[in-house]
Amino acid sequence: MRWLGILGTVILARACTRARGTGAGCAVFAAIVLSACGAPPSTVTPSSGVTSPTPSSAPRSFSAAGFGTDIPTGWNDETSNQSAVAAVSGDGTVLMLLVAPDSGHIDARTTPQPVPDDQLAQYLQSVSQDGATNLSGVTPVNVAGVSGVVITYDLTPTAGTTFRNEDMVVNQGGDTYDIVLNTPVADFTQDLPALQAVLDSWRWG
Repeated sequence: MRWLGILGTVILARACTRARGTGAGCAVFAAIVLSACGAPPSTVTPSSGVTSPTPSSAPRSFSAAGFGTDIPTGWNDETSNQSAVAAVSGDGTVLMLLVAPDSGHIDARTTPQPVPDDQLAQYLQSVSQDGATNLSGVTPVNVAGVSGVVITYDLTPTAGTTFRNEDMVVNQGGDTYDIVLNTPVADFTQDLPALQAVLDSWRWG
């Protein structure tokens, strides 16, 4: 996840929106990218007006309604890219979309309605109803002092590439926040530290 521009081949979609609308969401995003970039699927084309940053040891901050964090080195903030956000839009409101050149992304959203604390595990496990496989057990997670739960699973959209997802939900300030890393299985280990960096720098308020 190391560039500053929109991916030519990204299949963003919260496992295509937490495994909901899998094939359609991925296909729509791919179509948006190809029509906008006019490039073959293997080409990475920068977003209009986006330039590479000057290398710096200082982290880039990200701020959204209810939270802030730091953008991992080499990742691109595509939250203001309406086409990219539309491709991952599904249930809830996308508040953050960080993208990598290996077709992975980290997004954070609030769910349409708050999920009760005692139903967070069931909420995550519901991805199995939409084709997710290799579900891990649900385990506790702590995001900036707030307890939640996390699960890992695989999803193969109609495009054929299998994506691995680390998906967590936490309740804070009356909202349920759903935070996910969605990346090709082959890149999961490489991209996982970026998710950890986002969580380590997470701050509420």
